Amino acid sequence: MTATNDAKTSSGSVTRSLVKFRQYQHHATQFVKEAVYDGPGCALWVDMGLGKTVIMLTAILELLQELEVEKVLVIAPLRVARKTWRDEINTWAHTQGLRISHCIGNEKQRKQGIKADADIYTINRENTKWLVDLHVQERKVLHRWRWDMLVIDESTAFKSGGQKGSKRWLALKKVRQLFGPCIELTGTPRPNGLMDLWAQIYLIDKGVRLGKTLTAFRDRWFDPPGYNQFKWRPKAHAEEEIMNKLSDICLSLREQDYLELPPVVRNYIPAYLTAEERDQYRTLERDYIVEIKDQNITAVNAGVLAGKLLQLANGAVYTKAPAWVPFHDGKIDVLLEILEDINSPCMICYNFKSDLARIKTALTKTKVNWDVLTDTHSEDRWNAGKTDVLLLHPASAGHGCNLQHSGAENLIWFGLNWNLEFYQQANARLTGGHRREGRNIVIHHIVTEGTADDDVILGLDEKDDGQERMLNAMRKRVLKCAA
Repeated sequence: MTATNDAKTSSGSVTRSLVKFRQYQHHATQFVKEAVYDGPGCALWVDMGLGKTVIMLTAILELLQELEVEKVLVIAPLRVARKTWRDEINTWAHTQGLRISHCIGNEKQRKQGIKADADIYTINRENTKWLVDLHVQERKVLHRWRWDMLVIDESTAFKSGGQKGSKRWLALKKVRQLFGPCIELTGTPRPNGLMDLWAQIYLIDKGVRLGKTLTAFRDRWFDPPGYNQFKWRPKAHAEEEIMNKLSDICLSLREQDYLELPPVVRNYIPAYLTAEERDQYRTLERDYIVEIKDQNITAVNAGVLAGKLLQLANGAVYTKAPAWVPFHDGKIDVLLEILEDINSPCMICYNFKSDLARIKTALTKTKVNWDVLTDTHSEDRWNAGKTDVLLLHPASAGHGCNLQHSGAENLIWFGLNWNLEFYQQANARLTGGHRREGRNIVIHHIVTEGTADDDVILGLDEKDDGQERMLNAMRKRVLKCAA
């Protein structure tokens, strides 16, 4: 393929050429191709913003040209399946010849997408079981499986396996023998610990490296929960042994190895409870019941209690959804102070619908031009600089969401949650890879002192530490090859 200069498409957008296709992306492309030639596939653990989609598209293009594959199925989050892959194909000069079909929408539209003549077929992960059932029932193949390679974009959606695994994982397991290589893409392969790896790796190698069953995997590398505990704990030797097992099929690319980026500043700002509010908080924490604003707030178990305590930390608590009662305005006051201090575009992440309602009420009393991320229109307004403050829930602001064109350098976490993947993906809308070049990003966390917020911060740090160790171990391959 010949490198060309950047050019304008008919719509006026810039088309990138192979001049901008970086050396580490070339290496990753070769890694994928070798995995297809020699084995069952591979996993690319690529930091957000380093271009994992164009890496995969380049590999697919070259594999098609070399007649190694004919048709590729991509399973991805809905937004990514509908928009990101097509946008990336149109963005890069060397990939614009690839034909893509979306198997998205109602059943008729999905079937039309499957029948289309294309190179790449994208489907949202919620329809994985539907797709499998369309082809296979009771171990009987009803229709020919059209695809000889599978790409799972954001593979952590398939991290649940075993007898009680997710329906989408069990469906893919049923047809694993019908396609050849499986390529998995993610920047967060183990958001909740080593246990997340087994199901993902099984879809690549059918249990060769980590065991044929989740039970075998757990028995080999984990100790069962002890008294009054809920989680399996990795054995002392587990992490090193698992990393060694995966070293031939997993490649990690870290942004610090390839980009000169300013550090991300993490700013923790306390909010405070009054003495009366602190007593009410402690009562619920201790007794699983408390009266707030003449309403009885109860927690039937420890899981419900954890959620109620986070709600109280944010400033409101649900009685019976969707009804909630206010508790304190400490975080609202801090939020307004931050907005006044930064006086520039920013994003605000909330956790509960009660958070959103209270923030909207507070912002309405200011002169701030705000919006809620709900669809591509709100995304486009933000990127066009028409919105000062964008409110978003981390579950809807992750994979495939493009929010970096507003010039914003601040993100505020009004309400935290325990999901490391949500946390990292939301932050990556500003901090991921090339998005951060030439910008000084600050992630603000409003933390109510002495509450569950403190526990969430510590918990996310612990999960992140484990994931960092694993990704750094895997990146040694590419650094060694580049040396």
